[in-house]
Amino acid sequence: MLGLVYCKVSESNIGQSIIITTISLSINYAIFFISIIISFIPNGLLNINNNYWSLIIILILYSGFICTFLKVKRLNKGLIFFKEKLKNDNIDMLILNISAIILFMIIILSNYNKITAREIGFSLIVFTFIMFITIQKSLQLYYKQKLQEREVEEIKKELKNKETEIKELEKENLKLNKKNHSIAHKQKSLEYELEQMVLNNQIVDRNHVRDKIEKLSKEMQNETISIELTKTKINEIDNMLKYMQSECVKNKIDFQLQINGNIHHMVNTYIGKEELEILIADLIKNAIIAINHSKNINKSILVRLGIIDGVYSLYVYDSGIEFEIDTLINLGIKPSSTHEKDGGTGMGLMNTFDTLKKYKASLIIDEYGKPVNDNFTKVIKIIFDNKNVYRIESYRKKDIQEKDIDKRIFK
Repeated sequence: MLGLVYCKVSESNIGQSIIITTISLSINYAIFFISIIISFIPNGLLNINNNYWSLIIILILYSGFICTFLKVKRLNKGLIFFKEKLKNDNIDMLILNISAIILFMIIILSNYNKITAREIGFSLIVFTFIMFITIQKSLQLYYKQKLQEREVEEIKKELKNKETEIKELEKENLKLNKKNHSIAHKQKSLEYELEQMVLNNQIVDRNHVRDKIEKLSKEMQNETISIELTKTKINEIDNMLKYMQSECVKNKIDFQLQINGNIHHMVNTYIGKEELEILIADLIKNAIIAINHSKNINKSILVRLGIIDGVYSLYVYDSGIEFEIDTLINLGIKPSSTHEKDGGTGMGLMNTFDTLKKYKASLIIDEYGKPVNDNFTKVIKIIFDNKNVYRIESYRKKDIQEKDIDKRIFK
């Protein structure tokens, strides 16, 4: 009857209602019987023969056990694993055990006259113990399953964020490539005009040519020129970003910046202001060198600073050449650079590793592929996650693993 009433009130199905009611009653009866058994102790010590006082002691014990039961963190809102219908065998196992215990209890109580009080008490204690063990194991299985489901959801969310990030980057690069494409057409037009003048033995108007070249140069410069950068409101960081932007303009590299979150909180909690300034300088300088050694028409750098995927981070994307495999393997162990003529010493990444170790930050190098016209080739991620991990995610994973004898990067 209680199951039917609960079914009507909660609008759940009859089967689930009866199961919940049965378990609730079995727990209550178990606590009640435990209270009765324990009540013999004060009755014996105080030599109480009054039924009313015995009843009061039982009710006090029962109320105390119920309150204690409801104060348990996992149980204070009821048996929450019934809130959602789980499609596994855990619930079936739990119900089967509890139902069996209840049936045995009914059989014992129905034969009260044939069984002594001691046997009944012992049986109740055993059945109660089995029931609580069963509930505990079922709860453990339930929480393990919930943890697995949460991990799967987090992985899905991360993949979705990755897809969104890639789409945004593709849009930005497509926009840049359209501009470069237009400038390339004008450049070819000027070359053709000069060739025609030479072929037709026409007098080359130097002023006319110079004006056209200057106009084209200004147009190219305007495409990479200083867009007003988002401010971090930290003078040293803003000045360094402005300087690196000017270096990109000199090298005809498109420079973009994204700021997310409170950078003041970042430098006060996760990394010192000076170390962050040097990190930004080293990573952007390396990106500029990588782009200058690439024949790719797509010359672009994107810096993302602040909260990325819920963690304070520094991401530097570039469209330059990939790292040498030996450089990747020796990162943080010894200075390594393949561009010494351009000022590359390898000390920048050595300093980066020292900073990461100091603040327990992680370094992830994600290589998307060889230089292409419509996307970045790689991103260096500095993540302040307190894990101090160094990892490579690369399309060249197999080649790197073959050279990485000590399995330092891929495990």
